[in-house]
Amino acid sequence: MRRTLILPLFVGLIAFMTLAACARTAEENQETEAEAVAATATVAANVAALPPDIPIHPDAEDLKFAASNTSISYIVTGDVDTITNYYRAELEALEWTKRGNSPENPIGDAITLLRVKPDKNISVTIQGIPESDQVRVLIALILK
Repeated sequence: MRRTLILPLFVGLIAFMTLAACARTAEENQETEAEAVAATATVAANVAALPPDIPIHPDAEDLKFAASNTSISYIVTGDVDTITNYYRAELEALEWTKRGNSPENPIGDAITLLRVKPDKNISVTIQGIPESDQVRVLIALILK
């Protein structure tokens, strides 16, 4: 009888300790929500601050900006070929010129597109993410 009581008490104690360790206070949850709102506002402000000739895929997720918005990375659903075709079309529509005779051959599951304008260069790298239906897009903007 004693053994049958100890096991449920032990399991209950472990469950309680696990829940107590994982629980967040209401204040911590508010901080987390406030951080998420601030991060979303920052991303929106960064996107709005980009020059109009820098294309960002409309389905971009997890956008990250660095170096005064001259380095941008994000994830988007699609394969390397589809997203590469999107960027080729968008860059052409925005009057970016292919840089000299720069090759655009995929290396593994990645490709880099190099384009120029009189006042800036852009590099767009599209990389497949293993075992995923998404790709990572890396954009580097170089002002002249």
